[in-house]
Order: sequence, then C-alpha cells, then structure tokens
Amino acid sequence: MASIILIGLTISLILYRIYKYMFYRPKNFPPGPPRLPIFGSYLFLLLLNRKEIHKAVLKLCQWYKSKTIGLYIAGAPTIICNDYEGVKEILNRSEFDGRPDIFLARMRDPNHNLRGIFFIDGGFWKDQRRFALRHLRDYGFGRRFAELEIEVRDELCLFLDILRGGPKYPHEEKIMKNGYVLVPDIFFASMSNAFLKILSGDKFPRSEQGILFETGRAGIRFQRAGDDYGKLLSIIPWIRHFFPEKSDYINLKEGNGGIYKFIKSIVDKHKDTFDESHERNFIDLYIRELKTQEKEGIPNPVFHYEQLILICVDFFFPALTAVPVTIAFLLQRLLHQPEILEKMQKEIDEVVGKGRLPELDDRINLPYVEATVREIMRFETLVPSAIPHRALVETTLMGYDVPEGCFVVPGLYAFHTDSALWGDPHVFRPERFIGPDGKLSLKLDKSLPFGAGKRLCAGETFARNTLFLMIAALAQNFNIRQRPGEKLPDMKKNDTGLIVLPQQFWIKFESR
Repeated sequence: MASIILIGLTISLILYRIYKYMFYRPKNFPPGPPRLPIFGSYLFLLLLNRKEIHKAVLKLCQWYKSKTIGLYIAGAPTIICNDYEGVKEILNRSEFDGRPDIFLARMRDPNHNLRGIFFIDGGFWKDQRRFALRHLRDYGFGRRFAELEIEVRDELCLFLDILRGGPKYPHEEKIMKNGYVLVPDIFFASMSNAFLKILSGDKFPRSEQGILFETGRAGIRFQRAGDDYGKLLSIIPWIRHFFPEKSDYINLKEGNGGIYKFIKSIVDKHKDTFDESHERNFIDLYIRELKTQEKEGIPNPVFHYEQLILICVDFFFPALTAVPVTIAFLLQRLLHQPEILEKMQKEIDEVVGKGRLPELDDRINLPYVEATVREIMRFETLVPSAIPHRALVETTLMGYDVPEGCFVVPGLYAFHTDSALWGDPHVFRPERFIGPDGKLSLKLDKSLPFGAGKRLCAGETFARNTLFLMIAALAQNFNIRQRPGEKLPDMKKNDTGLIVLPQQFWIKFESR
C-alpha cells in the first residue's frame, strides 16, 4: 500500500512539474500558448502555419484576443506585438535595441562569432555602426550625392540597353531567352553595381557581371532557407548534424558562403593594394584602423578583419536581394493591375517626357510613381517580423512586464495589414498615400518597411532612391507582357524565409 501511495505521489509530482513547466509565465506576461521541452512554443507556430510563421502568430492573436502575445522560443520568453503603437515602441526605445544570440547569426562567420551590424548589440554595435555610417556617407550612402546619382543613372542606361538589345554574354543567356527575362534575377547585377561603387569604389563591367548574378542567387538561397524567427536551427542547432538538408542547413551554409566569398574577395583585393597615403573608399578606411591597431598593439581591438567582411555583407545584402525582390513584387502586381502602370506612364509622360530619364528631383512632381513604390513596400512587407529584438533591461511594453533578456518581435506585417489602420489593407492602392491636393502626403504613410529608431535599416535612403529611379525608368520606357499562355503569377506561392520572396517568373519588356 505504501509503495502504491509513493508511486502515486511521484507520478503526481512529475505531472505537476510538467504542468508548471508548460504553463509557467513570468509575472504580468502577455497571454499565449504553452511551451514544450527544447522547442518552447515554436512547434505550435509550425502547426498553425509552417510556411508563414508571422501568419501563425496572427492566428494566435485571434485565439487569445490580443494583439500582443507571449510565448517561448526555445527557452527564451518572447513577446510578439502586432499593435502599431507597440511596434513603434519596440523600434524606437533603446531598452529594446538588443539582439538575440541565435545560431543563424553566428553561422555567418567562419569562427561562429557574432559579427556585422544586423545581429550584434551593445557598445560594439554602436561603435561599428557609427563608424560605418559616418564614413559611408562620404561616398554617398544615406544622402543625396551628385556623383553617385550619375553612377546610378549610368547603370540604368546600361540596364535599359540590355533589355532592348538582348543577351550578349553567356551569363546573360541564362536569364534572357526569346525576348523574355527572368525576374528577379535580371536586376541583381544593376542593383549590386550601384552599391559596390559606394562600398569599394569599383564596378563590374557587363562582360564580368556573371559573378554578380551568382552572388544574387546565393543571397536568395540564404534568404529563402531562413524564417521570421531564425529557423529551427537557431532553436536546436544540433539538428544540422542529423538532417543537414531537411533542416535547410546546407542551403543556409552554401548561400551564406557564396556572399561571404564574394565580399571577402573584394576586401582582400583592397587589403593587398592598400596605400595609407591614398584612401580610396570605406574599405580602405576600415583597413587603416586595422593597421593602426596592429602598430599600437591595442590589447582589445575593436576593428577586425572578419568584422569588416560582415559589415560589408550586411550593407550589401539589401542592394543585392531586397531591392530586386521589391521590384519583382511590383511587376507581379502590375501584371494583375495593368491600370497602375498606365497611370504611372501618363504621369511620367506629362512631367518628364521621353527625352531623358526620370531623376530624383522629379520625385516631388511624380506623386503617383512615388506612392506606388511606397505601396508595394507596405503591401508586400519584405521582413514580416523584422529581425527579433532583445530587452536589455527589465521594462514594460503595452502594459505588460518584459523580463531582461526577453525576445521582443515587432509585427510589421500585422500592422501593415491592419484594417483599423488602413481600411482596405489587402487592396493594392497607391492613392492611399496621396492627399486631397494631389500631392504625396507623408502623414498618410504610416508604414515602416525599413523599421525605425537606431535599428532602422541603414540602407533606407539608398533603397528608396534606387527603387524610384529604376521603377520610373522601366515605366517610362516599357510595357510588360507575359509569355503566351502563361497564367498570372500566383501570390499565394510566395515563400517566406528571412524575407518574403516571389517565385521566379519570365516577363517581356516591350519598348513603348
């Protein structure tokens, strides 16, 4: 009898401990699902929507009747906020400027150190970001810069000539066939070259741009293999040893390797030809700091060779993949709504004409074109949950207590599609950003495609400028057509990795 009671008590204690583990929540924590050993609440998200984790979160918000929910990612308490005011708090308050230490961030570096700008925090992040932005501005990054605009215009002219004339080199023949071009791949080289001029002072001539297309495809492979919350690999990284392909470790590793190798080759070229009496660009300035550290024998150096490579990777990534993907999404939308292209063309014809390309100074007089660029970035939120933040101190958010170290996720997609804020969020309507006077109204644009605060994407100005110039030039010079018998692109087949990605599709640019 005593043994039966003892067994009963033991089972009861075990069940109680399991219950407490699954349903324990920090004091005044938002409502949310229970957690399981190892995975936390991540499995519940996968069960609700394996392909689009941010939409799984929306289902949980509906279930718990709250725009702010709390759960566990592995062992870390995590708060996800889909409320506009809450998202702004996360992005703008310094208490939330931290980053989670996840495997996906560490695997980018050969020695698995946290490097770059995106995935680091603290004093090191502040110093590195400040140095990079201060010196990149000297070469036109983040501001109007006449020389850079000339370079971008030259790239646009070359790109338009390629579209009109067809393939000339083997690497072009892979993405240009019978008058049709492969999207988004066709944009990799042009967008990359425009940014490389800022970063390294170099550009690749048309005959050598095959490497840019290869690097663009590597970038897409890496982006496609992740997810909003760092992938299952960041929760149980040892899974890569047993399921390297199914866990997407191979895709992440090889995609990252392609970009890392490309940027490393550029850095090494500058390192080998460095002349301290003639600093050519940002990379040279960073190398100068490296060499100064070596001469002075600083015991805890803040400048690192591997850090330089990943800073360049982080700044290069948006130009390489995000801008081409955004253009691809807009082209998809224009195939579905050709009247939008007609409106853009009418506006450009009246303001610019056909004797020259649209310029940034034309933007104020092309409100519909600019509104269309802004609407595609709202409509297709490229990074649905941003990059997760981490609370640096114990604090509060939307009336809830936030423990120190808690992961905090701003739901950009959720508020970009909030009917209370936008009225008809699932309708692509550029007019929503145009005021009664017919001019673009920034007050009407509450979207945050680049984030905000100190974690604001540093490439926002470059991306907005190049998107406007490329989209305006395409609309001015071409109509678009699909291949005969081909169905309209199915938006439901878009993939969500680290960013949202369209399926590749073929399109013809017909000269107007």
